[in-house]
Order: sequence, then structure tokens, then C-alpha cells
Amino acid sequence: MKIWLTLLCLLSIVPERMMAGPREGALIRDAEVEDIMRSFANPIFKAAKLNPKSMSLYVVNSSEVNAFATSGSIVVFYSGLLMRATSALQVIGVLAHETAHVANHHSMLGMEAYKQAVLQNLLGTLGGIALGAMNPEAGAAILMGSQDMILRGLLKFSRTQEGSADQGAVRYLDSLGWSSDGLLEFLNILHHGDILVACEQHIDPYLMTHPLLTERFDFLKSHIAKSPYTKAAFPQKFEEDFRRLQVKLRAFTDPPLRTLANFPATDQSLLGRYARAIAHLQNAQPEDSLKEIESLLRDYPKDPFFWDLKGQILFESGKIKEAASAYEKAVALRPDIPLLSVTLAHALIESNDLEKAFPLLARATIDEPDNALVHRLLAIYYGKKDKTGLAALSLAEMAFQTGDLKQATQQAKRAMHFLKGDAVNLTRAKDLLDEVERAEKPASGPF
Repeated sequence: MKIWLTLLCLLSIVPERMMAGPREGALIRDAEVEDIMRSFANPIFKAAKLNPKSMSLYVVNSSEVNAFATSGSIVVFYSGLLMRATSALQVIGVLAHETAHVANHHSMLGMEAYKQAVLQNLLGTLGGIALGAMNPEAGAAILMGSQDMILRGLLKFSRTQEGSADQGAVRYLDSLGWSSDGLLEFLNILHHGDILVACEQHIDPYLMTHPLLTERFDFLKSHIAKSPYTKAAFPQKFEEDFRRLQVKLRAFTDPPLRTLANFPATDQSLLGRYARAIAHLQNAQPEDSLKEIESLLRDYPKDPFFWDLKGQILFESGKIKEAASAYEKAVALRPDIPLLSVTLAHALIESNDLEKAFPLLARATIDEPDNALVHRLLAIYYGKKDKTGLAALSLAEMAFQTGDLKQATQQAKRAMHFLKGDAVNLTRAKDLLDEVERAEKPASGPF
């Protein structure tokens, strides 16, 4: 029981509220949320001498205050952390810490297996905000099987890595001329919350995944006292974007009536109107939602994310062609955001405008190779074009991304049958079968 309490406190593996509904624990795919997080993260990635294009950054819908990085250049933030933070600077401090884990090649087999188990379940979503659900028992089973002695040794090793990540974080922030005070502020928030206080009072320090808070406080306070950037001005746009991110996440995940109570009709600010547009959409009131978003577009006609939301409202109302028109405006304003193009392609496929959809999907296989929705849409496109082999190959790709290895094998073999005269795609089908075979093999290691 003590080991289970330790893991629950430190890793937030299987909180009961995760079972409350399908949204909790789901991967959030939203162009605006990802764009804002990228604007925070890319300078840090560069400071750490990491290629931003090689880094993946995801947000998970969970009330847990958590973030982690994997050795595969992936950084994951839980929405609970983004909601608990009170400034962009705090989020950026945590981002810098997680980036240091990647840059320093930190890896611990037991923890890495847990992270990968989480990611395997998350990345199978077909896109959209808070869609799909993870299996919370997968990661728990891996760590619950570890013996006390092994766990103690691994977590002690992890404590060393956490200290190193703090050091890397402040180094990156200094190189950018940004304050490290946000990381200390966020630790203070955690210290006054229930999770870390309860854990630190009752758990052996050598069983903690992170160093005791007092150790981290001492290091950060010492650095902040010496750093010339502690009081440095921070880009104001970052704070404005962070407020938009928080409002959008809350509006999509809170009950609509709560959002409408927090942002009454008398609130005609940008954030107030944005929150109500989303709340009305969530409450199946598309006309009210459209009124709010049209009001915003009159004032901010060049905001791609307002056009994106208008497209979503129309799409969910069954007005597919009108939705495609709104999505086209979003893409025209921000052609550099792949997820906007995927959303447009979806509307075009649904409206049977296949020729306009295909180049967007072809490009998305490069920009969004792990997005299962892209492969599903391609399967529909090829099916409508009577290209059976390519449709089967796309279904195989989709199944592989969603973790359905049996279906991936069946569709890849079917693709090979129909693609005998297509050397390039036949090779891809064979390669996919090899990837499935490797995925089916149990991971090697001491466990």
C-alpha cells in the first residue's frame, strides 16, 4: 500500500476522476493551443541546441498537474498544469526543465516505459480537442510490478536527473534573457497545493521522483539572486496568448453553464466573447455560438483561430461547405500550421471536393505523419477514387497509429495484394508490416 501511495502521489497514474468521462486523459489537438505552446517552446529548444522541427509537443486533457519528456524528443503537458499556472513565465519555466531532460538524454527504463505506454494510448486519437481516451491502467501495471529495491534505485537516479534538468532550465532561460523566476513561482504553487505537501510529509526522500522541494527552492533562489535577467521584461504577447490558451481550454473542458456564468453577456472583451462562443457550441447552441464568433471576426478579421472556430461551429451544424469556406480563410492566414490544413481537408472530403483536399492531405503526411485522421481521410479519398490498394495502405497506416496492430497487418497485406505493380507503395506496405512486427515484440530491459 505504501508503494502504491508513493506512485499515486508522484506520478498521478490512476486518479479516480480520470474514469469520470471520456474527456479526461484524452489528447488535445487544437491548432491555437499547439501554436501558443510552440511559440513558448521553440526558443527554448533552440537554446538547448535541439531542432524544433524534430521535437513533438502535446497537451493532454487531465486535471492532474503534470508534465514529462521522453527520450524520443517528446514533451507532454497536462492541461491541469496549464490551468494551475498563473503566468506564461511559469509554463515556460516548466518547458525549460522538460527540455533539459531531452537535451541531456535522460532516460530511465521503468519511467520511460510508463511514459511510452501513456503516449501509445494518447497518439491514437483521430484529432480534435479532447477526443479519444487513454487506458490509465497500462502505465500503472508496468510500475506496480517493480520491486521496492529496484524502485528505490531508479527513483534515486531520477532525482539526480531532476536536479540536472533544473540546472539546464535556468541556463537556457538565461541565454534567452528570460527570468527563471517562473519556475520558482510554480514550485511555490505546488508547495501550497495538496499533492506535493502530502507526499513530502509522508514519503522517504529517496523514494521521490523529484528532489525534495527545499532542495529545488534553494538552488533556484540562489540562481535568481545572481542572474541579471531575474527582472527582465517578458514579451507581453506571451502573457496575452497564455490567457487565451487558458480561456479556450477551460471553455472546452468546463461545463458550459459554468463558463457562461464566469463570462456573462455583459463581458464584451475578446476573452469573454471567445469563451461564450465555445460554451454555446458545447451546449449545442450553434446560433448563439455563431453570433459571438461573428462579433469577434468583425473586430479581428485576420485572426485565423476565430475563423477556425467558425468553421468548427458550421461543421458541427452540418453546414459543411460553409465550414470549408471558413477553414480556407484560417489556412490562408496561417498556412504554416499543418493542423489547420488537415481540418480544411476534412471539410473538403466531407463536401466531396476531393481534388482540393488531396494536396492538403499529401502535405499532411509529411507535416503530421502520426495523425491518424490524415490517413483515415486519405483512405476515404482513395476509396472514392476506386484505388483499393492505396485505400488499404492508408487504413493500415491509420490502424498502426491507433495501436490496432491486427488491423494494420490485415490492411497492409491487403494493400500488397492490390499494389503489385506499384513499387514505391508496395515497399511502404512491406515496411509497415516490419514496423508492426517490431511493435509486437516485448521491449527488452531489466524488467
